Amino acid sequence: MSQQFIPVGVHLALTPGSPGRLDVLMLTGFVLAFIQVACYAYRRQSRDMGVGLFLSSIGLVVFAVVDGAWPLAMMEVVLAGSTFLRATRRLRSKRRRGARGVLQNVPKRPISPSTEARLTRLFGPPGSRN
Repeated sequence: MSQQFIPVGVHLALTPGSPGRLDVLMLTGFVLAFIQVACYAYRRQSRDMGVGLFLSSIGLVVFAVVDGAWPLAMMEVVLAGSTFLRATRRLRSKRRRGARGVLQNVPKRPISPSTEARLTRLFGPPGSRN
């Protein structure tokens, strides 16, 4: 007499009478997650991929809120904020440079080798032949 162990609540195969359900919400979440992964992989090559990552993150925030996955929504808000700041970094730095004025483009005084202590220790005082 052999007894078979059948776990309760585990269904490994679909029964012939119940086809799998794929609703619009789940398909939207899957497509947005796929776009997000693709844009994340190429975000450093193109600013457009950064914008795509930002938009897909916002879409996933909406998906997660509608689906009730609040931890995913919070994580996507952080990722969207980080992506937005990264994408607008160049614009913000140009704006800051313009606000500082013209003095930022003045070159600094070059360091002479005689005042550099490390060079003096390595090669001796200027003009000496070691």
